[in-house]
Amino acid sequence: MEGADKKVYLNPAAFLIPQPGTFGNLGRNAYVGPGLAQFDLTLHKRLPITEKVNLEFRAELYNLFNKANFSNPPATLGAGLPAGYNVAVGAEPAASGLQPGQPYTASAAGGAFGRFSSTVANTVGLGAQRQIQLSLRLNF
Repeated sequence: MEGADKKVYLNPAAFLIPQPGTFGNLGRNAYVGPGLAQFDLTLHKRLPITEKVNLEFRAELYNLFNKANFSNPPATLGAGLPAGYNVAVGAEPAASGLQPGQPYTASAAGGAFGRFSSTVANTVGLGAQRQIQLSLRLNF
């Protein structure tokens, strides 16, 4: 596997260039991206000081188990057809590139195709890394 730090989600060899004059047979929305899972926890305690004054402590933990939530990998295949494929009617296609009916290779699909390379977001509540927030509030 190229680059052990990136997980492969889509295999480019599973896709072909359709024969001329035909459409592909992959249905719409056939692939669903990785799921998002996060466990958040909030704890708070109100401590009375006097009858009208109290102290409130709050602890908020986001993504408590620190689960990695990956964003969708790039899923647009490169053209893959040889340069000058549709140059002239009856002309022979160039030898480089993919021919219809041949599966994509990793280089023809593009190096980033189907590989996780980033997480969802860096903001609290959207699948970011574990974040802990503590607060102390005096109410009077």
